[in-house]
Amino acid sequence: MPDTTSRAAIDLSDYSVFVPSDPFEDHTGPFYFRIEGDTRRAGSIHCVLPTMPRQANYAGGVHGGAILTLADYTLCIVAGRAADGGTNGSFAMTVSIAVEFLNAGRIGPPLEARGEPLQVTGRLAFARGSITQEGRTIALWSGVCRHVARDKAMARKAEAAATVASPILQAVPADFELLANASIYSRHIGPSHARKEADGASLIQPTLPHMCNSGGALHGGYMMSFADSAVTRAAGLVTGMAPTTVSFAAEFLAAGNANSPVSTRVEIPRHGRSLAFLRGLLEQEGKPLLSYSATILLRPRA
Repeated sequence: MPDTTSRAAIDLSDYSVFVPSDPFEDHTGPFYFRIEGDTRRAGSIHCVLPTMPRQANYAGGVHGGAILTLADYTLCIVAGRAADGGTNGSFAMTVSIAVEFLNAGRIGPPLEARGEPLQVTGRLAFARGSITQEGRTIALWSGVCRHVARDKAMARKAEAAATVASPILQAVPADFELLANASIYSRHIGPSHARKEADGASLIQPTLPHMCNSGGALHGGYMMSFADSAVTRAAGLVTGMAPTTVSFAAEFLAAGNANSPVSTRVEIPRHGRSLAFLRGLLEQEGKPLLSYSATILLRPRA
């Protein structure tokens, strides 16, 4: 449970966690939400992430991956509840999301998020919103979800579970180095390995059950967390500077699973003295899962 500092600011007894249970959100959160009115209207859903030390980045603030996960969580709840009228009858899956980081988040005070449904069609729902901390805007987000009936999504989960192979050792190539100095948040998710490239870096990470969503596929927040760690690692290796994510955009191409490693190749098409522009593709067994791009702020290392 969150610490008393977070609970003193927001009484979480009035809030809910996602049902059915979501492994990645439980592992990195927990994340909370409360419906405060007509879910088709702006601001009717209030989402909260109590911040804890395990969500920290190198500087001791909230890791960008945790903020991206909260943005993805809020998008899916805002868009999904707008689609089903607040009944929890829809299962929302992110198609694309863009996040702009305006300020750093601190460990201690909770992060809060609200959103505005923009349009709901037969298959898609569009929304945008913001993430704040103690009244200060931390990030802005916008995205698109595909929504399907929850009973159909859970039936697919059961079918997928029945075909999952027995766990096997997920080998990592010998020329990849374990990131022993990764951030607290990245280490909490799981060990990852990197290899410096001429114009960026390649990273690989064995997958674990807690990286999945309630539907049994790799969580969108997990994939973006890994990608965010990859872009900052690549920017630091190539430029020798201290990197901070300014903006991040992703398109979800396919669902992944916790049976084999995920890998990504980060390219840096351009960088200067203060900014770097990066792009990459997250894959699993040769199948593209996530296409992403990021803008990174560069500062001299302390």
